[in-house]
Amino acid sequence: MAMPGTNTRRTLLVSVRDSLSVMAIDLATGDTVGVAKMGEDREQKPHEFALSPDGRFAFASIYGNGPYGANTRPGKEIAVIDLMTMTRIGTVDIDLYRAPHGVAADGDGMIWVTTERNHSAIVIDPTTRAIVRNVWMQVPVHFVAAAPGGRTMWFAHKEYPFVTAVDVARKAVIGRVDLPIGAQSIKASPDGRFLYVGDFHRPLLHVVDVAAMSVARTVPLVAVPGWPYATPDGRFVVVTTWNEPAERGFVEIFAAADLASVGVVECGAEPFHATVSDDGDHIYVALADGRIPLIDLARATIAEDSLRANGTGAEQVMIVDL
Repeated sequence: MAMPGTNTRRTLLVSVRDSLSVMAIDLATGDTVGVAKMGEDREQKPHEFALSPDGRFAFASIYGNGPYGANTRPGKEIAVIDLMTMTRIGTVDIDLYRAPHGVAADGDGMIWVTTERNHSAIVIDPTTRAIVRNVWMQVPVHFVAAAPGGRTMWFAHKEYPFVTAVDVARKAVIGRVDLPIGAQSIKASPDGRFLYVGDFHRPLLHVVDVAAMSVARTVPLVAVPGWPYATPDGRFVVVTTWNEPAERGFVEIFAAADLASVGVVECGAEPFHATVSDDGDHIYVALADGRIPLIDLARATIAEDSLRANGTGAEQVMIVDL
């Protein structure tokens, strides 16, 4: 996002837990062009973020002092970042709501945040920065994804064996899809027909038929899934996966039409979020060691490996104009 009359540049935003920051990388040069520090407290680790409708501000979750299952001091803040100046300019104090993690914008521009300890998601108005609704889901809520058009929000609950659909207009639960075990992250297909769901602790990808509200297919993976992605052009489904005992990370690529394997890329560290490049042929992947390789989707190879976060624990990546 740039002010009128100024030049824009394609920029990769990256949340980096261990450097307590959200940073910006110029994709044309690979240079770091901004670093928004969350603070000096070691618990000010940003996880996921979403943008205001005008692209001016990012809202980043401050989850707490540890990962899922070991977050003994859960956070209660959403950091507000001015992307023009790449500084943290404020905080949405979510008060009694604790352990915010997943963040996504709906079709109206409202910011949805999962509040794990409260078994709910809260809705934040990005203009007033006030909480306008709490949607209770009865069990811990960790991940969120918007369906195309942003009229339905999907939520995943880790070890709890279902995913939940919430209607944006009514801000109410409208259905659940049962799963065998539980779910890691989730992502909708670009046409909205399918929801891709990573199994909680097995190397499996579940494909939910949204119209039928049931699992239509399960695809075997090389390792346990973290985050699935569907490319906007509908050609590929990509899943970041992690074999924890062997400490081996992978990016697994499938043809969206039939979910046939295109290839598996070993990336050398645990992979987290990914985002598709402007040409639609590549994907940037955030790795736990701070590398952000660019992967050729059709060839299933690392095309470039020069981008670096400003620390370990890179989590979310998003391409924006700054």
